[in-house]
Amino acid sequence: MAERTGPGGDAMSVFSHVHFQILPATDVARARDFYRDVLGFAVKRDAPYGDSRWVFMALPGAATMVHFDKVDELPFHHQPKLVLAASDVDVAIAGLEAKGVSLVAGPDDAPWEPGLRWAMFRDCEGNLILIQTVKEEYDG
Repeated sequence: MAERTGPGGDAMSVFSHVHFQILPATDVARARDFYRDVLGFAVKRDAPYGDSRWVFMALPGAATMVHFDKVDELPFHHQPKLVLAASDVDVAIAGLEAKGVSLVAGPDDAPWEPGLRWAMFRDCEGNLILIQTVKEEYDG
């Protein structure tokens, strides 16, 4: 198989993007509603699937979707299950708090990278979500 190369002759990946990230949910319909109504995700697919729903969602303009996996019990996570980018973390958090979302940590300056702000909250299912600013050199 021939290797794909970019304009400069460098090897490039045959992958175009991350298609979806799986998030566990004990109630898929509740997760769908939270991500749509609180976080601003758009529903891309929503269909009955056994005793649950087959739901894919994405932020406007995003190639990567989230998909909810029906679970009976959600294990407690100390690491974020999803990382969201925001141009202004403080504004994003103020909007979430106005919708009743409680913070787990932050907003604060990131000790690992100067100029980066971050905060964390849990979604309606208990998944830990990290919001952070994304510098231009990372975006795109």
